[in-house]
Amino acid sequence: MAELRKKIKQPLSLRWKWGILLFVIATLLNIVLMAVLYTYSTSNTKNALEIELSQNTDSVVNYLETTRYPIVPYESFDMSSTGLRQLSEQQEFLSALNYLDMDKYGYFLYSNSGDLVFQTKENQLDEVSLEDNIQMMLVNGEPTLGGQSNLSSSVTGSEIGHIVVTINPQIYDAALNSENRMYLFAAIIMIFVQLIASFLISHYFFRPLYYLTSALDRVEEDSLSDIRVLKPGSDDEWSDLSLHVNRLLDKIDLYVTNQKQFVEDVSHELRTPVAIVEGHLKMLTRWGKDDPEVLENSIDASLQEISRMKTLVQEMLDLSRADHVDVDYRDEMTEIYSVTKQVFHNFDMLHEDFEFYLDMDQTMNQPLYVRMYRNHFEQILIILLDNAVKYSKDRQEVHISVSESVTQVEIAIQDFGEGMTEEDKEKVFGRFYRIDKARSRDKGGNGLGLSIAKQLVTSYRGNIWVESVENEGSIFYINFPIIKDVEKIKKLKKIADEKDIF
Repeated sequence: MAELRKKIKQPLSLRWKWGILLFVIATLLNIVLMAVLYTYSTSNTKNALEIELSQNTDSVVNYLETTRYPIVPYESFDMSSTGLRQLSEQQEFLSALNYLDMDKYGYFLYSNSGDLVFQTKENQLDEVSLEDNIQMMLVNGEPTLGGQSNLSSSVTGSEIGHIVVTINPQIYDAALNSENRMYLFAAIIMIFVQLIASFLISHYFFRPLYYLTSALDRVEEDSLSDIRVLKPGSDDEWSDLSLHVNRLLDKIDLYVTNQKQFVEDVSHELRTPVAIVEGHLKMLTRWGKDDPEVLENSIDASLQEISRMKTLVQEMLDLSRADHVDVDYRDEMTEIYSVTKQVFHNFDMLHEDFEFYLDMDQTMNQPLYVRMYRNHFEQILIILLDNAVKYSKDRQEVHISVSESVTQVEIAIQDFGEGMTEEDKEKVFGRFYRIDKARSRDKGGNGLGLSIAKQLVTSYRGNIWVESVENEGSIFYINFPIIKDVEKIKKLKKIADEKDIF
């Protein structure tokens, strides 16, 4: 019952609303169209009846005009020989009218003085206008179509009377009612077809929206990676929307996965240092605090583990932030040559026992920009140079080279250290992966540096890879797309900064 009430309270879906709207619009348009067609068709029917009536009237008039005597009422004849002859001729003449189509037409014959001389059946004709040949008349109080004409003898040329021919009201009504029934039936059929067509069209065009809402309803954290919106067969706004929603789901899936990975990695990596610190504290609580040497060693070991945990947490935060730098730093730019020189000089000053070499293919001292936040580019170089220093052995040299093509800038950092195997090359950018776990831990590494570098490079539409030979050294390569419209981006960034201020 609760579910039923919930369904009843739900508003109409968009498909139903648009279906009703399409039906209403189509019905209004069809009403106008049917009204125009009905008017046109009725007019044609009336015109056809008028033509038929006019032809019938003309044939009757042609027959009546063959007489030489005026048409007069019967009581007007005298009993002279001439009167009797004229009466006999008129009776014989008018008897021929009885053979006309009286079921369809009514005939009213008048004398010159306006007296009714002859009529078919018991019909009552209202007053007729003598100005129009074809006009609407009332027969027995019912409207119908009629025609009238003056009669002139073709023998003498004098007027002999007046005739009115009408269509029987039942015939006239039947013709119009046939039109009405036809259009009423057509209107019912059209409304039924419109109703079905409107909702079928609405259902068809909003089917992608149904797929979209169904997919989003099924989105759960555990099944997010398996759910995507079906792409419609047509290339239109629905397919674009499906594409954007799927991209959004990909990003959400990536963020959720990274969050899970972050929690799992942090919990895994913090378990050991936390256990070490806990062990030292328990030992000090039980008996170690009374021994100065044990106390000092426990404190030093605990501080070392805490320092390592602090570094680990910071690196994990850097790694999680690297997933969405393309959104947070979308309009940032960095000049490659100046930043590379700065990092090069810093490492050359910090590591006096190393030889650093910088080779830059800078053409005509022109600046070279990439779409990247400056601190992130420095962070990538520091991670790669720091690894080069850590894993160098006897030959303490590091080479840095910067070269550019038409669309890309490439940076290579080479060391002559331990190198790595093919298996290590495939896994070196993974989280917490260490080539030599014992030596890496002694050197303070957590196995996150290259993961952070790779994530940053990838987020800025770049590439990173390594070439290495075991016991001979490694070369790490990174490349980025070059920005051509620097001034335009600077203007957009300036406008965005001004908006933030206000």
